[in-house]
Amino acid sequence: MPIEVALVAIAGMGTFLAMIWMTQKARVAKLNALRGGGEDAARLERIVAETSAEVARLRERVQVLEKLVTDDDRRLASEIERLRPPEARG
Repeated sequence: MPIEVALVAIAGMGTFLAMIWMTQKARVAKLNALRGGGEDAARLERIVAETSAEVARLRERVQVLEKLVTDDDRRLASEIERLRPPEARG
């Protein structure tokens, strides 16, 4: 009977150690995945920053173009030029 108890105790400790080993293995795998994800996150942050800068530059250009298109003086000059007779246009 004492041998059976010893075998059960050894089997229990073996099971416990196996559970600890599997838990640690899973933690290490998770940490490695997170570390690898950090490189992807940094790359994505650079892409977002570059895209944001490009959008800001394009917005500035659109504002300039809108001013040119909606400029009252240019529009008025264009209207005056359009109203002149064709032979008076230079």
